[in-house]
Amino acid sequence: MINQVTSPLHIEEHLNREFKREDPEAQIKVKRTSLGWLNIRIITNSFENKSLEEREQKTDKLLKVINTNLGQYPIAGYDLLTPKEVTDNSPEYIQLPLWSDILMAPEPDQPAILDEDNPTKTPQIVTFYSFKGGVGRSTALGMVAGVLATRNRRVVMVDFDLEAPGISILFDPDIEKINEEQYGVLDYLHQRYLTPDQNIPKIESCISQIKLPTRGELFLVPVGEYDENYIHRLADLDRQTLENFYKGANNPIEQLMEDIKTSLNPDVILIDARPGFSDISAIALFDLADTAIICFSPTDQSFEGLRWVVQGIRKQNQYQAKPDIRFLLTPMPAVASQQYQAWITKVEDWIADNWGLPDEITIKELYYEIPYNLNITTLSSLVNLPNSLLTNYLPIADAIEASLADVKTELATNTNIFNRTNILNELRFDAATAQELEAENIPNIFQRTEDFPKFLSNKNWLIRGAKGTGKSLLFRLFVEQPDKAKEQAHYEVNLSNVDFIAAHGQPRLGGPILESSDLASYEQQVGEDNWSIFWINYALLQLCHRLPELRSLNSLDRELLTLSAQDDPQHSVIVSWLVERAQSPQAASQAADELRLIDRWLRDNKKVVWLLYDELDAGFGSTNKDYIRRRKALEALLAWCLESGTSLKSIVPKIFLREDIWNQLNFTNKGHYTGRSLQLRWDETDLWRVVLRQALKSSNTLSEFLEQKFGVTVARLNAINLEQLRTSLYTLWGERMGRTKKAYTYNWVRTRIADGQKNCFPRSLILLLQEAVKREKDFSTEYSSEIVLRPKALIDAFPYVSQQRVDEVRNEYPELVEYLNKLQSERSPIDENRLTEIWGIKDGELALRIKDMVDAGIFTERSRPNDSPPRIYAIAELYLYGLSMIRKGQR
Repeated sequence: MINQVTSPLHIEEHLNREFKREDPEAQIKVKRTSLGWLNIRIITNSFENKSLEEREQKTDKLLKVINTNLGQYPIAGYDLLTPKEVTDNSPEYIQLPLWSDILMAPEPDQPAILDEDNPTKTPQIVTFYSFKGGVGRSTALGMVAGVLATRNRRVVMVDFDLEAPGISILFDPDIEKINEEQYGVLDYLHQRYLTPDQNIPKIESCISQIKLPTRGELFLVPVGEYDENYIHRLADLDRQTLENFYKGANNPIEQLMEDIKTSLNPDVILIDARPGFSDISAIALFDLADTAIICFSPTDQSFEGLRWVVQGIRKQNQYQAKPDIRFLLTPMPAVASQQYQAWITKVEDWIADNWGLPDEITIKELYYEIPYNLNITTLSSLVNLPNSLLTNYLPIADAIEASLADVKTELATNTNIFNRTNILNELRFDAATAQELEAENIPNIFQRTEDFPKFLSNKNWLIRGAKGTGKSLLFRLFVEQPDKAKEQAHYEVNLSNVDFIAAHGQPRLGGPILESSDLASYEQQVGEDNWSIFWINYALLQLCHRLPELRSLNSLDRELLTLSAQDDPQHSVIVSWLVERAQSPQAASQAADELRLIDRWLRDNKKVVWLLYDELDAGFGSTNKDYIRRRKALEALLAWCLESGTSLKSIVPKIFLREDIWNQLNFTNKGHYTGRSLQLRWDETDLWRVVLRQALKSSNTLSEFLEQKFGVTVARLNAINLEQLRTSLYTLWGERMGRTKKAYTYNWVRTRIADGQKNCFPRSLILLLQEAVKREKDFSTEYSSEIVLRPKALIDAFPYVSQQRVDEVRNEYPELVEYLNKLQSERSPIDENRLTEIWGIKDGELALRIKDMVDAGIFTERSRPNDSPPRIYAIAELYLYGLSMIRKGQR
């Protein structure tokens, strides 16, 4: 135990006082290592023109006063420097990248920061490591190497598991046998240890090429000839030898990597590291790796050992800004879904607690899962495997490839056409809400989604979706721009004989559209159980108002005809008529007869009418009483459509309804909507088409470039497949988010504009680009001439997007505002106990509010059904910044 006399603070204060007598600018730092030892760093002009021995003597003389010296416990190491030496030397680093040296090193004064905007380092070195053997580490490396090779990457595998070679054995059957003798890593290092001045063996004698049945180049540097001499050579490669490597003028390990780079010019080097705490695995992780893939199964034994592994990697990352880290859960046994989810939750918590969450990275982007597969355990070769065996390894390959330099193929830009500055100045992204758009701009903004043909079917009456998924824009297109809507639909169906009538919507549509106060007045006069007749009479009024020719039908109610003939009838008069009709003994039969009469007239005249209902979420008001009224009214509307809709041949309802409201409704035969309901969701192709539509329409320079390079035009957007859409967007935002993000830009964007229900919001996407363009224009540093928006522009823009989305949620769900506000500064995930504390509610009321949050896509439950309380909930990334929350483990 360190006593007060030898405590870091006491030593630092004493040395500061003494050295500053001679040099007022002296800097002294005394830091404790993770094992309790101390490191001293002294920077002073007092050391000028003094040898190391003289500096040590001077320092020991000062330490003697407090009964200690540089060679005495608890001092483990020291740096005695002049200010000039600090300036001239490279940034501080841990000299020996070995386990004990890394773990005992103090925290650096200033953590190193990787510049994401700098060109990607080539080649990237990725080390596959596992604390325990037998988890499929070598197999994973081999699978990933094969995938990357087929993607036109030059890949080199290096076997650093010298004690028990894995990757060397797995690929041995597929090596192209050229040389009689096959050298490898151990031969190369051992011989240079014995004869450092001789180039023996040459690197070319240590490299084997793997025979691939498809395109691609894959190479292996095996461990070497596996015979008895191998064991003796391995014994010579002890810790002392490795220390000499790093302290000597020439380091054979560094020379091996340089020779591989010079000989093969690879895109990526994959290192298979020794399990456990061996020194050679430490070098593969701490010195060589840009990225570490940590393979493990989620057991307590693995977690305990990996705690020190991750601590070491994190410390080295603070010194050198590398390695970055990703986790590979392998193999994951086939167990019940509840048990599987329990493991995943445990893994996520462990990663957050031990590695933490770097900025702009979510927990699920830090790990990958490999289910147990018996067929893989019996493989005799890793070459020419079926896609079914490779599928689970593709995300790892994607993550590695996302940190590699771009392959310069057809993406190389023609500078005569591509002008980044012009494009940036021309780009305009319009993120107006459906309600804010001018009617004439709707066709320019509207993007057909994959759901659009289903919407056109007369069989689909209910159109569900989260707020912001395009329901209102679809409604406005058909109601306010019917000719343009028919043009959009003509590829699937001829709607020339169809009239689109707003049966309910925003009051600005004019005519007999009622407001929330009118609906409340109606219920107050007739009671809460008369909504079915309301919807029939309301539909009659809209039909006769929008189709004047119907007023010639003699059997229709006279007051109905009078009201419908007025351009802007008074709402009080409309409500009075609706009340009178509802209270009439013949109300239901009379209204039904009139509706059948209109339907028959439409059929005889070969016409069809769509009755479109929107604003059913906000159109009833925002108090609890309003919500009860809304629920009863909507249940009546939907029940009436089921009862009468099938008998009407020319009148088709189209009801736009928020998904969470639909889930709250309960009425007879609700299940019958299964075949008459469409849930609007934006898939990836829909999202990229809406981006390209706005980008191409606003920038002539970009439009000309993309048409020439890829044949992409606004007119062809709906026919372009997903891969071509992704490739077309590389010009706008690049292919990857930078070295540490290890994500393709399209994946990074898509996951961040999605809520807890996996709904993607096109407005949030356009807002992201709108704000990113502003940020890009403000940057003072130059960026790639081939990409318009750098990753940092997107990253910096995202908090604004989150804030805007939270504001939209507050507007959509006023009943949740109080509870959303109280989440500020809280951590995600959050449990029920903490929610009870900050919200001041419990039991049934708490459960109701949590359900509202889940239904709104803000919360996602992480607990399993059978887990004991408290339940745990994660907050969707889209809402974290806007709610001023932080993620568990966030650095």
